[in-house]
Amino acid sequence: VGDHALYASLGFTAVRWFEELLRPLTDLPSEPAPDAIAGLTIVPWPGDRLDEILAVRNESFADHWGSTPIQPERWVDQATGHGSYPECSFVAVDAADRIVAMCMNGRYADDDELLGRSDGWIQTLGVVRGWRGRGVASALIATSLHAFARAGLTHASIGVDGDSPTGAARLYRALGFEPSQRSITHEIRVER
Repeated sequence: VGDHALYASLGFTAVRWFEELLRPLTDLPSEPAPDAIAGLTIVPWPGDRLDEILAVRNESFADHWGSTPIQPERWVDQATGHGSYPECSFVAVDAADRIVAMCMNGRYADDDELLGRSDGWIQTLGVVRGWRGRGVASALIATSLHAFARAGLTHASIGVDGDSPTGAARLYRALGFEPSQRSITHEIRVER
């Protein structure tokens, strides 16, 4: 509370609330069949289609607060660099084999001893606007949770903007995630 009072005294206003959510990999939601959503198939992460997945990521996040398009060089680092976990990541493709949703997951094994658990991170989950509200995100998360459990992990983590226009926070809680940490973004307007 002291920090927030200090920020307020300096003219800053709290504008956004973010949470890290956690769930044990027990009592998992049913794993959907790969073709559980009419017109879509969930498939393992296709590492040879990173440009297409980036386009889906950027389109999916175009209406999210503070989000900007990721540039290809940075995307390759995120998708293949430290913490990337392609063996437990997935995409959803339509009947024409176009990627319409993606769930890029991460793993940071060096944190296990400190945390006392082994987490799989749902790093970036995006569904293009035309496919939202049909259960695609839920299916990708459930598929990821089962992949994490098969890999021997104990927990899953995900970050969420509490004011996401997609209702993501409600979805994640419905899938068994509970808040573990919270952060607040403050801003100050500067006149020029």
